[in-house]
Amino acid sequence: MAETAAAHRRPSFERIGRWVGGAALAGSIAFIGERLWRLDWSTLQPHASWGLAGAMIGAPLLFAAADRALSSAWTAVVDREHIQPPGDLSRIYARGVLMKYLPGSVFQYVSRQIEGAKTGIEHKLLAKSAVVEVGLHLVSSMSVAAACLTFERSPVGALAAAVIVVGTAFAARRPLLTALAFQILAFGGFAMAAALIGAAVLPAGTDLAHFAALFLLAWLAGFVVPVAPGGIGVREAALLALAGAGLPAAGLMAATLALRASSIAGDLGYGLATLRCRRT
Repeated sequence: MAETAAAHRRPSFERIGRWVGGAALAGSIAFIGERLWRLDWSTLQPHASWGLAGAMIGAPLLFAAADRALSSAWTAVVDREHIQPPGDLSRIYARGVLMKYLPGSVFQYVSRQIEGAKTGIEHKLLAKSAVVEVGLHLVSSMSVAAACLTFERSPVGALAAAVIVVGTAFAARRPLLTALAFQILAFGGFAMAAALIGAAVLPAGTDLAHFAALFLLAWLAGFVVPVAPGGIGVREAALLALAGAGLPAAGLMAATLALRASSIAGDLGYGLATLRCRRT
């Protein structure tokens, strides 16, 4: 009887989750649309520059490198005994990166669950690795955001603390700490990409470390809404809302759109290159 009641409750919770996520996505898209409607599009033209062109090359490379670090973090958790061929695990993760642009980010986990099981990894271990990864996402993104905010006041202190934390985690040679170190490196790459784009389009004197921290918070907002493919819409709305009070509308919109384009390019570049490389 209790199992039956639980089975009835579970779909209800899932349905509520989908409705809440859908409402958040719809609200985000409406918010972005309102900002675009109010924006004077002619003000975007001055932001087209060689500096932005260079940033649009560097940022996707940083996003791709971050994907590689996240793949290593997942591998450290799902293959603690180093039984599986590294190439197979890289290919599984790369396919998941591409799958998150289907109707919801949750498809990256579904893809890994299916592909991992085909290679002989237990479903329970795959599910556990997904839960651990999500938890580390929350810890790592917030930690790097805090480091970015600290960087404003003490650049040397923030960098030294990051090096000590990452180095100590790697030195411990424990799967969970290794995964944490790789995730910190990944979110550091996200932050550097945001700073690079910000340097190209935001006004001179903008605190790029602070902007990078806001981008990480916006990334987290997009991540927790599973129905948004790759966080599209939610991340952009969050960044516009968080940074809108202190930055010009045109520059912020240009940075937001450039970051989304760079993120997609980095994900596609990493995913396709990894799959192609492993086949040859």
